[in-house]
Amino acid sequence: MLKHRVALMVALVCLLFAQVAQAFFDPPYLTPAQPLAGQTVSVSIYGGECDSILGFPGYPQITQQGNAITILFFGVRYTNPILCNIDVGTATFTVGAYPPGSYTLKVALRYPGPLGSFVVDTLGTIPFTVAPVAGPPIAAPALGKPGLYLLALALAALAAWAVRTRRPVRCPRR
Repeated sequence: MLKHRVALMVALVCLLFAQVAQAFFDPPYLTPAQPLAGQTVSVSIYGGECDSILGFPGYPQITQQGNAITILFFGVRYTNPILCNIDVGTATFTVGAYPPGSYTLKVALRYPGPLGSFVVDTLGTIPFTVAPVAGPPIAAPALGKPGLYLLALALAALAAWAVRTRRPVRCPRR
């Protein structure tokens, strides 16, 4: 009877202190958020604990069909809390440089599933627009030579009028 009670107490203590597997990836984001034409675009993903992106040969795989871009990573996703000892951090990967236009980037993770199969999960879809590069600034003078002469003439006339209408200063008598 005592053995059953001890076993029950141990089971209750284990249940109280058991941790659930914390597998996560936050939504991916682009760097820079508003790219210019020809500028390199990167995708960053924050995650860890039970999920990880691995540097596996042949990955990431980047494909493009029209304005739809897909980047496929290879990684792991553990459901057993004993295996959840992966550091939490941000992984950044270069996607490419694109001409002006609107694009959609799909970020996906391929990982081993049950019975040797592979599972592909979409981590996020990011719509973005690549803006054209602005040309060098062009100097636009506010006044040409005739405008400058007219401004100088107006200032001289205003100064002459101010001098003519000036009242003499009188000193008080003692």
